[in-house]
Amino acid sequence: MKTKTILFFLFTTCLVYTSYGQNHLKISQSDNFRLIKVLNNSNLIAEYRGNWIAVRVYKTDNGSDSAGLTVGHEVSHNLLIAVSEFDENPNQNVFEIGPFLNPKFITWSELNEYEKEFEVEYGVFDQRKKLKLAFNINKLKINE
Repeated sequence: MKTKTILFFLFTTCLVYTSYGQNHLKISQSDNFRLIKVLNNSNLIAEYRGNWIAVRVYKTDNGSDSAGLTVGHEVSHNLLIAVSEFDENPNQNVFEIGPFLNPKFITWSELNEYEKEFEVEYGVFDQRKKLKLAFNINKLKINE
């Protein structure tokens, strides 16, 4: 009976402690211009989760008229590739490549357990090109 009383007291104490532990919420505003721009102008275009590695591919625009075309107001995009291991304290990296005109994700390929590849298509309507990008936790490279 004494053990049940002690356990009840400990449980109640822990419950009260965790309930009141969040009374000191803090709101701050970022002044990191690059982070603000990326978070407000990025779209997730692909995601992969394997046994050892996870990746998300984002498309972020480079601003008005960045495509450099003489007609229209097209923008170019960069791709942000966020790679993470699965662990309590994972290795993580973000790679950026670009500029691309109208990039579209095509497909994933597995090179080995720790290295993946994906294909993107980009370019103007009648002159689309394909590019394969291989990555692991430490690097991103263009595969021919």
